[in-house]
Amino acid sequence: MKTLDVNQDKLFFSTFMFRLEHLERRIERSNQIMLEVQCDKHTFLICEEGEGHLYIGQEYWPFTAGCIYPISPGEAYQLEHRNSNHLTYTVMAYDAFQVLSGHLKWYSPPLFQQRAQFNDATYESVSRVLVELFASRNYKNDAEYCNLNVGFQRWMERIITRYTTKGTDTNSESRLTRTIQYIDECYRDEITVHKLANMADVRPKLYTTMFKQRTGQKPLDYINHVRIQHAKDWLRKTDEPLRDIASRVGFKDEYYFNRRFRQITGLSPRQYDRSIQQQTLVQDWLGHDVRIPANPERVIYYGDTAGDLRVLDIHLIEDEEYNAGTPINVEKTIRLKPDLIIIDSEDEHQYEQLTRIAPTLAYNSHAPLHERLTRVGDWFGRQKQAERWLSSYEERTLQMWEKINKIIHLGETASVLTYHRGARLFVMGNIGLAPLLYHPFGFRPVHKVQEALAAGRAYKEISADTVQEYAGDHLFLMLPQEPDARQATEKLIQSPEWRALTAVRQGRVYPLEELAWNSGDAQICDQLLERLPELLGSHLS
Repeated sequence: MKTLDVNQDKLFFSTFMFRLEHLERRIERSNQIMLEVQCDKHTFLICEEGEGHLYIGQEYWPFTAGCIYPISPGEAYQLEHRNSNHLTYTVMAYDAFQVLSGHLKWYSPPLFQQRAQFNDATYESVSRVLVELFASRNYKNDAEYCNLNVGFQRWMERIITRYTTKGTDTNSESRLTRTIQYIDECYRDEITVHKLANMADVRPKLYTTMFKQRTGQKPLDYINHVRIQHAKDWLRKTDEPLRDIASRVGFKDEYYFNRRFRQITGLSPRQYDRSIQQQTLVQDWLGHDVRIPANPERVIYYGDTAGDLRVLDIHLIEDEEYNAGTPINVEKTIRLKPDLIIIDSEDEHQYEQLTRIAPTLAYNSHAPLHERLTRVGDWFGRQKQAERWLSSYEERTLQMWEKINKIIHLGETASVLTYHRGARLFVMGNIGLAPLLYHPFGFRPVHKVQEALAAGRAYKEISADTVQEYAGDHLFLMLPQEPDARQATEKLIQSPEWRALTAVRQGRVYPLEELAWNSGDAQICDQLLERLPELLGSHLS
């Protein structure tokens, strides 16, 4: 008899009965963030195609094809989907009843506490059952309902078996490890995902999911990365033709070798060879090894935190359109003739386009300010300058909070709200103005915002109906430039829900122009050290 340890009490699955209540397949368009969903029943979220992020309270999980996550009644989840492909997933809600002493009782505590325990070989065995469930879900009579319920019991049998069987994780993990070792050692061989999946004894799609969870890269990207690293060594020590070097490291096609080399390094093989002595090898946010000019003079930055570069005296091409996070125009970028491009994006296709123009670095403007400035300092040999700036900034931040704490009470909370992309309302987490407000000597985040921060979230989409759950003692309301978002902001201010908020009734709301206030840009952060005390002082005096 298989057992499950929940809260250290032994529960026997033989005492449970399960009933399927709802089965729905959802397809979300690209680059979408869904509203938080509160579950009133036991639920499985099953990712069938695409990639995203899943947040459950303070927990964060990758949501990729083949992943299955259990959610308990009373828990809330939110999906973020940022890739260009659609995200297809299934929501399966069900009731659990426990039979004890002849009595049937609805059961709400968690049945499965190890959420990630289903995410290797299980999906292969349950996917067929899922197809059967969808085929029979539109039942028309009792007999067809019984057939659906029998199918659901098969699903639960697969799930419970997987959850309670010992050793499966270790075996699948060891098989995956062996395939990675095979790539590292036999990179010259012809290697396909199907070949690797067969070695790991899982289907190719699931193997890709497992591989990416382990390495952060898809299998073919990892293979190319290993081959290019060895190609760099050959370029340093030999003058052999490129076709020979390509063959040595596993590329049959010289053109493909050139394209992948440029994609990963930012340079063609011969450019890399000629420029080793004149350039600095750095690694960007996404792990690309990039040779950049030792003293770049024409830098283009695509992103929202150009001030991170300016405070360290990095020269940018002074073109507002191309240093303010606007959509990338490849043709104009070529005309501007940059010697270095920095892009705040994890879009590999976009990255590859830009590497054809100039060495390109991927940058994460959502990272903490200290991490960002340290990275820029390392890239451009300005580590000491970055350290001095950060030390001065922290000292002045403490002085600022000493002033502010004379007019606010210890433990007061604050929230930052803003509309984006039309009528979509967000509460800010660890980017923009919020990190400054949530300094150890500053305001406290409310519980719901603290959950988002604990999960490492930059922001969280919320509905106007739930704004009271995210509103602190002080509300910083950003006024966006986009007309639809601005109109939605004005509508919120006129709503009864808004007027009922304690901060609104007490006059502790600060409407602020978003471009001037809600940025993690180092220059703007520096300016806010003067502006924030003035704002609060004039408002609370």
